[in-house]
Amino acid sequence: MAASRESGAQLLARLGSRPSLTQLETSLFSADAGPKPGDAVEFYGPEGTAKTEMLLHLTARCILPASLGGLEAGVVFIDTDFHFDILRLVAILEGRLDTTDEDRVKDCLRRLYIVRCNSSEQLVITLHSLEHILASTPDVALLIVDSISAFYWLDRSTDDSISGQELNQRRCVDVLSRYLTDYGIVLIATKQAIFGQKSRKSQQKEDTTLSPKVEKTKVENVEHYEYMCHAWQNMIKYRYVFSRATKQEESTGDSGKEMTTYSATMIKPGGHTCEFIVTERGISFIGL
Repeated sequence: MAASRESGAQLLARLGSRPSLTQLETSLFSADAGPKPGDAVEFYGPEGTAKTEMLLHLTARCILPASLGGLEAGVVFIDTDFHFDILRLVAILEGRLDTTDEDRVKDCLRRLYIVRCNSSEQLVITLHSLEHILASTPDVALLIVDSISAFYWLDRSTDDSISGQELNQRRCVDVLSRYLTDYGIVLIATKQAIFGQKSRKSQQKEDTTLSPKVEKTKVENVEHYEYMCHAWQNMIKYRYVFSRATKQEESTGDSGKEMTTYSATMIKPGGHTCEFIVTERGISFIGL
């Protein structure tokens, strides 16, 4: 079989035709301020704050047809926490498509590539192996990693030195940075909070004993602990802190009924907060 050939100009034109994600989700990023080619976005927060649910919402937004408000963009979803639920994504798609027609759902899912990893070494190898997809599939515009910190504690337990613990982190960042630059994709990754909710007394005690590698930032009563390598920190353009709250429902008049709400606060570079709820049909933003 003869090898296929294309000029540098053809390659540039093909890779430059990736779908735009500036309208990915205006409630989260604000109007016309969505991620641009080469941007890296981080979702930070403890378990149970709907980070993965938001990833499924954004995935559905990408792979849905333009006629239904989708972007018709390809997505590569790397699942390291094994939280990805294909049935949940299908339910979200069916809610947006307003149909259970399998063919229409499959048309959307053809734009999705799912990969699972169970170690940081496997994540590095997986990232390297994705280049052929990015190079040959110009409609792939979004790379998702859920979560980038899944193997943090495992790596810490296998090496006594900071450089050894962060080795695979830096290798991942090297590959991701190159993909952002060379292929103009957008990266969205979740990062698990390593500190849960604590009493004020225990939190103050903990703050005085943190490792020098852990940096605490507080913006408008939203706390973020940075423990990833500096290369990761420098690559991130947008960082959101996710949180969860319980409120009394007002619409029903039943003062005893509670509603779980979630919020995503942009702390890098600093911006707004959006609130949302999770329904059977997916995420619904509050106040819209």
